[in-house]
Amino acid sequence: MTKLSASQRGKIEKAIAQHEKFKNSYFWTPPSNAGCRRAMERRESWSVSFTHNGKRYEYVSNVDCSCSNVYYKGFFYVDGERKTVRAFKSLISNR
Repeated sequence: MTKLSASQRGKIEKAIAQHEKFKNSYFWTPPSNAGCRRAMERRESWSVSFTHNGKRYEYVSNVDCSCSNVYYKGFFYVDGERKTVRAFKSLISNR
């Protein structure tokens, strides 16, 4: 097993932080006007991927805002197979 590069470690930490930040976002109050809601969606919806030890890791963040709620979906993939956040946390804890 090879060590994580600084770039990979940064991507993992950013994905975990995003997931932890938004996992209870349904209970948040969204921005008050449509322009701010769309800006929040663009800013907080992103993806990142990298390869480590021959496996492809990917995280996809999707944030949607309605007038009443903020909806978040975070997807973690290892070689195209959907996983939980634990797959990414284990990479950091093992190092």
